[in-house]
Amino acid sequence: MSRVLPFKKPTWDYSLWNEVRSKAATITEEDVKYLSRRDRGGSAKSNFWQKGGRRRNRDDSTKVIDFVGLSRDFDGWFTRVDLGRDGLLEEFQSKIANMKGADFLQGFNEEWVEINWAVLGRAIGSAIANEGKRRRLRGWKASGGDARMNNDFWIDVSRESDKLYGYTTISSEAWEDLVEFYREHGFDPGAEVVRSAGHRPSAPIFKGGSDRGPVYWMNPLTLQHRERMRTHFRGSDDGEEFARFHGELTFKALRDAMDSLKSGNEVKFALIIHGICSHHINRTNLMQQKIGMHLVTNLAVRRMTRGVEAVDVAGIAQALATGFTFGKVLEILYKSGIIEWYTVEASVVDEAISALKRK
Repeated sequence: MSRVLPFKKPTWDYSLWNEVRSKAATITEEDVKYLSRRDRGGSAKSNFWQKGGRRRNRDDSTKVIDFVGLSRDFDGWFTRVDLGRDGLLEEFQSKIANMKGADFLQGFNEEWVEINWAVLGRAIGSAIANEGKRRRLRGWKASGGDARMNNDFWIDVSRESDKLYGYTTISSEAWEDLVEFYREHGFDPGAEVVRSAGHRPSAPIFKGGSDRGPVYWMNPLTLQHRERMRTHFRGSDDGEEFARFHGELTFKALRDAMDSLKSGNEVKFALIIHGICSHHINRTNLMQQKIGMHLVTNLAVRRMTRGVEAVDVAGIAQALATGFTFGKVLEILYKSGIIEWYTVEASVVDEAISALKRK
């Protein structure tokens, strides 16, 4: 075991960062490249993510410990939700009223200002896995098959859909045929419909009734997300190529969301995020959950519930024990603006932990 924090003191993460933050330095682009290229093996076995720290870089033997946290750019969202929720909800209602498919987005109320961090983490994990595969990173443990299945599913939904009440819907019979087909290939899209009960803005598919009987329809935010991805992909409809660039397109959508947030358009930010989540209907495996939901979502939950701004990477790497090369995972997240990444000299961290033990 190689944890920076004592095993029985995980909640010291908040206190530790507050002790060392004044001496923390933002990681340099050069060091990010160094770690990404030199890191080898799974996260728990790498020499970079150990209790004693790592060399700062190739030319500097100073021992440092890495810390990461959810990007501070998200703070604008948290602040607006906490201090201006009512006004924000009014802005959502005004925006939704003029959207295509607005009739299917009514009554969501407080759900609009809730981010489905669990699904967002899964979507980011899938995007990381796909991007590493596309870039042919050495030792990358991902096939990219879930991205192809995700894209194939939405193409099939569009192909089987009809116009009803001015919006694209799919009959109950066609839906059941699709579900049966994908179940035979190890993926159950029917289970994703359940998401609409817990958080409707991030649900992929809604179920309703009509004079033709039960029908299903794509979340309008899903359709918006696919149109946004197609725009980034120069309007191409090539399904195979679309799937191959799934990760890059997802991160471009995330950057669009973060740019909207930084410009003060919180509603557009949330709608893009909800669209990314509603589009994600993949068979996310455990390895991808570790780099997505168990990493990104965990950082978000720590920030929201306990105000933890950054945690040591050694502890995360040991806990996740993912087969992905962790330096490359962090590089992708950092360059996509999802995380902050800092380094603190190991001696400073050791002194801080000793001080916490004396309290």
